[in-house]
Amino acid sequence: MKEKESSLDIFAFVNIYRNDIKDAFFKKIYELGQGRFIFQIHSSALKTVPLYIDVKRGVCLMDTERGQDAGQTAMYLRKLFMDRKIREISQINFDRVIRIDTYSGSSLVIELFRDGNLIVLQDDKIDYALFPREWKNRKILKGEAYIPPSSFDPLSISYSEAREMLAKSKASIVQTLATRMNFGGDLAEEVLFRNSIQKDSKLEPDESEIKRLMDATREILAESVQNRGYIYSDGTASPTLMKHREPEKYEITDTFNSALEKTMQKEMEVNPVNEKIRRIVESQEKAIKEYEKKVEEYKNAGNFIARNFQEIGKAIKILRGNIAQSDVINLGQVKLDVVKKDLASKTATLSSGDILFEIEYLKTPGENMERLFNMSKEYRDKIEGAKIAMENSLGNIVIEQERKKKNRPRFWFETYHWFFTKGGKLVLSGKNTDSNEKVVKKYLEENDIYVHADMYGAPSTVIKKGDDGTPISEDDIREAGIFAVSFSRAWQNGLASGSAYWVTSQQVSKTPESGQYVRKGSWIVRGKRTYLFELPIELYISPIEYRGVRIPMISPWKSDEKCVKIIPGNKKKDKIAKEIGDYLEFDPEEIIQILPTGNTDIVSA
Repeated sequence: MKEKESSLDIFAFVNIYRNDIKDAFFKKIYELGQGRFIFQIHSSALKTVPLYIDVKRGVCLMDTERGQDAGQTAMYLRKLFMDRKIREISQINFDRVIRIDTYSGSSLVIELFRDGNLIVLQDDKIDYALFPREWKNRKILKGEAYIPPSSFDPLSISYSEAREMLAKSKASIVQTLATRMNFGGDLAEEVLFRNSIQKDSKLEPDESEIKRLMDATREILAESVQNRGYIYSDGTASPTLMKHREPEKYEITDTFNSALEKTMQKEMEVNPVNEKIRRIVESQEKAIKEYEKKVEEYKNAGNFIARNFQEIGKAIKILRGNIAQSDVINLGQVKLDVVKKDLASKTATLSSGDILFEIEYLKTPGENMERLFNMSKEYRDKIEGAKIAMENSLGNIVIEQERKKKNRPRFWFETYHWFFTKGGKLVLSGKNTDSNEKVVKKYLEENDIYVHADMYGAPSTVIKKGDDGTPISEDDIREAGIFAVSFSRAWQNGLASGSAYWVTSQQVSKTPESGQYVRKGSWIVRGKRTYLFELPIELYISPIEYRGVRIPMISPWKSDEKCVKIIPGNKKKDKIAKEIGDYLEFDPEEIIQILPTGNTDIVSA
C-alpha cells in the first residue's frame, strides 16, 4: 500500500486545481488529530470543497468525519486563514512540499516527506509549526526564516547540468534520478523505461541521451495534468499510466482526485489504527531515546572520574569548603566549572568540556564513580523494559487490527447517524453541518417525514417511506423523535427526556422570508408542527445483518438479539466503545462511530 504521495502526485494535484483554488477563500478549518486537517475552500468553480491534509500521507479534496470541537490549533488556523483569499498554490522545487499563499501575507506550507509537517508563515518567517524541528542546516522554529528542504529544482536544470550530475554520481542511474535529481522512485523508473534504459546500469549519457531523458520527463508531466487517475492492484495511485508497471492490472478513474480519494479511504479501512496504543508506542520510543542519552551521560561521567580520580578527590575537598556556584576549580590539567551547588542535598553539578555530572561531595570519588555507573546500568535496564513494553503494545495493535472485519463494505447510509425502525423504515440524521444539509437536500422526498428535536443545533432527521409503499406509522415517528433528541445536546447535558416535532416533507424549505438568511445545515419549517413530549433519552445497540454483512445498529428500540442499553452518563466514549465492542463482538472503532457525542453509561447488557 502506498504510504505517501509522490512528487509527481503533488505536481499533478497542484497543477490540476491551481486555477480553481487561486482566488478562492478559506472557510472553516478542522483539526482531526494525528497530523490530519480539513481546510474548507470556497470558489466559484469548486463551490465549497474540503481540502483534506494528512501530513504523513498527502492531500486531496475529500470530506471525512470531523469532531465537534475545533481545538486550539484549529482555532489559531481559523483566526489566521478563515475568509482569507488565496493568492497562489504551488509546489516547491518539485518536492513533496505544497505552499498556499494568501493576499494577507500569511502562507500555509504542507511538508509531506518523512513524518510530515504543517507550517504557518507570516511574510516568509515561521509563525507556527505543528512539529517544531531543528537540523544542522535547517530550523523549523518560530521566528526563523522558512528554508525549503531542497533548493534544487530538477525541472529547471539544463542538459549540461543534468549530464554533469549523472557523470559525477557513483550510484546507479535510477538512484541518481530518484535522489540526487529529486525525481522520486516511480518517475525515475518510468523515464528510464520509456527510453529502454536498464535502471540498475551505471550510465554516463551524452547530451542527446540527456535530451531524451528530459523529453520523456516532460511527456510524463504533461500526461499527469490531464486529470485522469490510475489505481493499481496494490492500491497505489498515479496521475499517469506508469508503463513500467505493465502488465499489472489497474483501474481508471474520471479524475485524479477520485483516485487519491479512493486510495486515502482504502488506507483508512484496511489499516485501522488503535490511536491510544499508537500514542503509547510513540511515548515509549521517546522514552527509549531519553534513556539511551542518560546511559551515555552517566557512563561518560563515571569514566571521567576514573580517568581523573585524584583530581576529583581534591575537588571534593574544595567543595566541602566555601566555594560557591559559578566558581571554577582549577586542578592543573583538569578545570571544573561549578554549575550548581546545593547545600541541602550536599551535591554539586560540575562540568568539564562536554561532560556534565553531579557529585555528592560528602562521599569519596570511588563512591561517586560507582553511583554513576549504577545509574547508567539502571537506564540500560529501563531501555530493555521499554522495548518489551513497546513490543507488547505493537502486538496489541496487531490483535486489534485482526479483530476488524477485513474489507467490510461501508453502506451509503453509514455516512449519517441511522437506524431501521421496528417497522422497517430507514431513519437518517445529520452528523454535522454538511450532512445536515445533505440529508434533507438529497434524501427528503415526497411522503417522507422530517423530525427535529426541540432544541437549537439538533440534527435534521428524515424518516424514509418504505420501498413497499407502506405509510410511516406513529411508532416510526416516535422512534425517530427519540433518536433525534438522543443525538442532540440533550445527551451531552445529561438529560433524561426531551421533546421533538415532526412535519411533512412539503413543509421543509430552504427559501427564507424576505430579508432573512438560512445558514448551511439549517432549514425553514412552515405550517403546523406536531410535537412529541417526554421522549426518553436512551438507546440500544445491537447487531443486525444487512445484505449479508453483520453491522452494529444504534436505535431507540430493544432488539430480540443480543443488545446493550445506554443512557447519558459518566464514562468516556472510548471506554464505553471497548466494553460494548467486546460484548457484541465488534471493533470498538465501529462502536465509536455510532455513539452520541458525550459521556455514556451502560444500563443493561
